Amino acid sequence: IEQLEKWCLKNSIDIEKSETGSDPASVAFRTLEKAKKNNYNFCIIDTAGRLHNKKNLMDEFLKIIRVMKKIDENAPQKIIIVLDATTGQNALNQIEEFNKICELSGMIVTKLDGTAKGGVILPIADKYKLPIYAIGVGEQDDDLHPFHAENFTNAFLKK
Repeated sequence: IEQLEKWCLKNSIDIEKSETGSDPASVAFRTLEKAKKNNYNFCIIDTAGRLHNKKNLMDEFLKIIRVMKKIDENAPQKIIIVLDATTGQNALNQIEEFNKICELSGMIVTKLDGTAKGGVILPIADKYKLPIYAIGVGEQDDDLHPFHAENFTNAFLKK
């Protein structure tokens, strides 16, 4: 939460945060309710830490989606998974399990600044027809870049 708070403050973005131990679905409900009330153009619900092999967290994720639909039957409009490039082939399992419970809209791939090449994202994008929205190459303000397939391929082949 601290990292998100920092980014929101820096960019003058409202944040609805939870108290330790709060029900994530109730926080999502309050957040979407606030966004609707204030006519925000978009609302991001960060569900970081949802591991595909933790049933209770995946059940919690489904609950978040159900609760959001009480406010907006079309919610969520997009579900974007953030993949850590260092997980390698495990990323395929993550996508597979998330796809069983929701329809993913796309992905962001992080930690491409280290030794991870991110080669697993190409078969994922192809198999699941998921667009790659962005790549993360560090923790600085300008380290999240729009994904360009040609640039990524050229950089990947050079490694």
